[in-house]
Amino acid sequence: MNRLFKFIACMAIASGIMGCAGNKTDFWTGVLDKYAQDDSVDRILLVKCGDGYKAFAEYYTKVEGKWELQESGTADIGKNGLGKTIDGDMKTPEGEFGFWQAYGILPNPGTDFEYIDITDSIWACEDEGENYNRIVDIDTVGHAVNGEHMIEVAPDYNYGLHINYNPNHEYPLGNSIFLHCKGKLPYTFGCVAVDEPFMKRMLTDKGTAFKICIYHE
Repeated sequence: MNRLFKFIACMAIASGIMGCAGNKTDFWTGVLDKYAQDDSVDRILLVKCGDGYKAFAEYYTKVEGKWELQESGTADIGKNGLGKTIDGDMKTPEGEFGFWQAYGILPNPGTDFEYIDITDSIWACEDEGENYNRIVDIDTVGHAVNGEHMIEVAPDYNYGLHINYNPNHEYPLGNSIFLHCKGKLPYTFGCVAVDEPFMKRMLTDKGTAFKICIYHE
């Protein structure tokens, strides 16, 4: 009787695990299906996050109305995982986003995005005000700002895309959330990081619109 009970219990647990895996597979399939019907989106990056700061990224392009996997690999997210709500929480925002512009310490690789060449005067501004959550040139704005001096953040910012998280630039809900190259740390401060060749590939692909979808695996 005890053996029978243990067998039934094990089968129930296994069924539950398989059911959860199936549900999550269905979730990601649903994300792809939603944008398959959206003619304005032809590139998508799924960021499948674990419990810590490690994730897995899958990059798809739309070919004749169907998504085809082009590249995949490990990714780093915020040190404290998902669920960004405020500056300094070391979390990556969860959800679906587009991008504002591309940037890089290295020369423009040929992207369709507006490309900001990272020079000594370029900063990611974290000051409250009109420049919050924007990449600015202090020579243009005419004053110093607080934030990241982007040229010092190599190789992370060799190439990157500014994710349009917090599109209304509301202080202090979070700023400078990027998709960029992996750096020396095994985590980010809230961004998503992939290997540099992966990042460059996404920048150089042509298309109409690119979405990033970030959720727990």
